[in-house]
Order: sequence, then structure tokens, then C-alpha cells
Amino acid sequence: MFENDFPLLSTASLVALIMHKAGSGPVTLESCETALAALFQQANETPGLPPEELRERLAGHLADLQTARILEPAPDGGWQLTRRGRRALEQHPEGLDQTDLARYPEFAAHLRDTAHKPCGMDPRGAHFDEGYLACLNGLPFTANPYAFDNADHQAWENGWTEAQEEREQEPPR
Repeated sequence: MFENDFPLLSTASLVALIMHKAGSGPVTLESCETALAALFQQANETPGLPPEELRERLAGHLADLQTARILEPAPDGGWQLTRRGRRALEQHPEGLDQTDLARYPEFAAHLRDTAHKPCGMDPRGAHFDEGYLACLNGLPFTANPYAFDNADHQAWENGWTEAQEEREQEPPR
């Protein structure tokens, strides 16, 4: 196991925890947090992440499960398993990951709807795209218009290199 690898925090493990807990009645974010804390205590481990990040992960998985219609709002608050959720729990007692969830049409549609929206993680995506297009248009690697010692240069270079690698992998025509 790697130093920062916590199997109990994998997507499948957290989703399994939520689904098993929901299998015996409605769940809330708080009840999932309590169940996760109990698992860590039983394993004599610590999560290795701040409580806010654990809460955020669980909340994200609850939202994903609702999007996939595995969970639905419970009448008294929280979430409960749907009929689809009960089947999913029977078929995947070890949990589901994003690949599994993508098999559900509602979740796949959600991924398509959110896939191309900027997430703010890479402020230099446009420079990457510039480099990528430069390669496709036949410009040489040396055509990078940005100063060598900055991140814009690197982003352009990464885009150009990505396009070049894809070209090399294409079967000859």
C-alpha cells in the first residue's frame, strides 16, 4: 500500500458504505460520516484526510447516486435506495465507481452535460489547445510563441507534444 493510499476512501468503498447503510433504511450525510468513522475505528486506522474533505467526498457520492437514481430523497429526509439501488447493491456489494455509474443513462447524461464545462483547474488550457492546433497545422515545435521560462510556454509545448503523439499512433493511410 502506498503512503497516502486509504482503501476505505476509494470511490467504490465509499459508495458500498452508503449503499449498504441505505439497504437498512434511509441515510443522511451525518449517518454516513458516522458509519465511516466506525469503519476506521474498527480497522484501527485514521482517515488521513480532514473531516471537511471526507464530508465533501461522501456528499459528492450521495449526489452521484441520486443522479444515477440509485438513491432518492426519503420522505422524512435523507436518501433511500430505489428499486434500481437494491438491484445495484445485490449485483455490486463491493460498491460502484464512476465507470459503473456511467452505465446508468441518467448518470451518463449528467457526465455529458458537465464534461466540457471549465472547472478552473487549468488556467492555461487555451495555450495547450494553441500548441495542439499548431502541431496539427504543421507548425514546428520551435514555433512556440511564449517565453521559454514560463508556464504558458510549457502548456503550449504539452499541447503540441500531445498532438504529435496522437499523430504517431494513427495507422498509416
